Amino acid sequence: MDHMDRQLGGAARWVDRAGDILLIGLNALMAAIVLGAIFFRYVLNNSLSWSDEFVRYLFVWFSLVGSALVLRDREHIRVEYFVEKFPPRLQRAVEVAMAAGVCLFHAALTVLGALWVWETRGTVTSALQWPLNLFFYAALPVASLLSLAYALQRFRRGEFTERDTSDRPPADDRGGAR
Repeated sequence: MDHMDRQLGGAARWVDRAGDILLIGLNALMAAIVLGAIFFRYVLNNSLSWSDEFVRYLFVWFSLVGSALVLRDREHIRVEYFVEKFPPRLQRAVEVAMAAGVCLFHAALTVLGALWVWETRGTVTSALQWPLNLFFYAALPVASLLSLAYALQRFRRGEFTERDTSDRPPADDRGGAR
């Protein structure tokens, strides 16, 4: 393993751990805000004006970052019925094409999402008056970039199907949050 591979491996482990921690934090924060809002509304009879909006934006980030981590852990749904009917060489070609398509899709989402964030600057959220492009719309290009990094990592290793393996342990053995 050369120096560049070691650096990439260290960075990948850091990003994996940061993604796991971010997802856990977003989930805990959403739960705390919802429980707090319930307490304020029904016990103190004083509703929080901002809680619904804030949880909505957290949920978008939670969903999109979670989708990237599911891509990392190879847990997205795949329908393989037709591909399995092909001869082995054609199966491999279709799987490589699908992996390349996933990379292109996330690259497009990253670029177009960044343009969308730029075009919507100046808009603010209704209750919190925060920049809408940074607290809501930015979730798309950020999560897409993370997904692209994971898809390229799998492509680089030659892991085009769930049966392909590398020296990296499966998701269950990495100690990440599940």
